[in-house]
Amino acid sequence: MDAEVAMARMRPWLAALAIVSLMAASTSAAERVAFAHGMTSATLSGQVGEGRSYVLGAKAGQTMTVALKSTPDVYFNVMAPGNDTAIVNTSITGETTWSGKLPATGDYTVQVYQMRAAVRQGKNPKYAVTFTIH
Repeated sequence: MDAEVAMARMRPWLAALAIVSLMAASTSAAERVAFAHGMTSATLSGQVGEGRSYVLGAKAGQTMTVALKSTPDVYFNVMAPGNDTAIVNTSITGETTWSGKLPATGDYTVQVYQMRAAVRQGKNPKYAVTFTIH
């Protein structure tokens, strides 16, 4: 079997595993992201710990960009309103920046996290994440 085909078949399972791992590890409540008057972006920072969740309101057709600055073992997922399936899962893609046209109007959730094993090892890296909606 071609390696590319095998990886394509594994992606849904890897995404589900990453989401389950994140949900099991994350204990923090979601923080609503508010943009300053007249601004289209905001940057928040902290330490990952067991995971951080952010909520951003947006409209269908707008473009959201998420840019993460941290150590290589910190990731983020983006979920559409009312959907637990990630639009993007950077633990699979390896990206630190994602941009995409939004499919629905409502609250999008962005989860910043590290893998469960890193949490168990006591790792707590710093990060900064910039959200842009236009």
